[in-house]
Amino acid sequence: MDWQAWLDRIPYNIAVNILVVLLVAIATNFTARRLFERNLRKAMNSERRTGIAFLRNAVSATIFVLGSVVIVYSIPPLRSLAVGFFAGASILAAIIGFASQKAFSNIVSGIFIVLFKPFRVDDIIKIQGEIGTIEDITLRHTVIRALENKRLIYPNSVIDTEPIINWSIRDETAQKFMFISIDFESDLKRAESIILEVAAAHKDLLDFRTEEEKAGGQPLVDVQLLDFNNSMVNFRVPLWAKDLPTAMRMTWDVQRGIKLRFQDEGIHLGRPSQVNYRSEAIMP
Repeated sequence: MDWQAWLDRIPYNIAVNILVVLLVAIATNFTARRLFERNLRKAMNSERRTGIAFLRNAVSATIFVLGSVVIVYSIPPLRSLAVGFFAGASILAAIIGFASQKAFSNIVSGIFIVLFKPFRVDDIIKIQGEIGTIEDITLRHTVIRALENKRLIYPNSVIDTEPIINWSIRDETAQKFMFISIDFESDLKRAESIILEVAAAHKDLLDFRTEEEKAGGQPLVDVQLLDFNNSMVNFRVPLWAKDLPTAMRMTWDVQRGIKLRFQDEGIHLGRPSQVNYRSEAIMP
């Protein structure tokens, strides 16, 4: 088919109708998104943000679909082609079946996510080993802003069936375990004291001790001697912060402070023992 000749034969009034539909669709979508964005800003730190974000994307998709349908039915050849295409029961059944397995399943999963709220926009979650913040929930997929500012995009039908860890639901406080190792020759008691002092001095560390525990002298930080593996003395130190990003930054700060204090006081970090098996093999 000569499309240029076909386009030249489109009546003037049909061309005007198409242009009007396009302009109306664009203007309606722009206005709707502005309204939703305004409501999203007002709903900052509110559970309503998830529903507003999902509804914004649903409205945009609906406007696009309706605009496309109106344009198709404005052009007689395309209208005849569309009617004939959907008239066949077998073709229609195939389309519905495909949509139910692909696009429709994502839409349904997106609706379930919004209704049952396993996570919300701005929640911090862990999925398939990745940690990130829920940035958007569209009709088709969920966008997660992960570390290093990368975006992870999961189809709704996939993320709806994956086990996730949600650090923001009900309680955003997070615990981060810090692991420190020293060699066997270092002063054990002094190392424990330094770890306790540096960790307890951090401004973001949360204190969950009761008044009785404070009065009884329980330390703010529990420096746990974990084991003696690999010829090292290994400690595990649990640290609590208001949320996961704060807990991670606090852990990095405390590790740096401990390393500097160890250097000043002659305490050596642990190094795994290395046996030269080749040398042992050739010894008589």
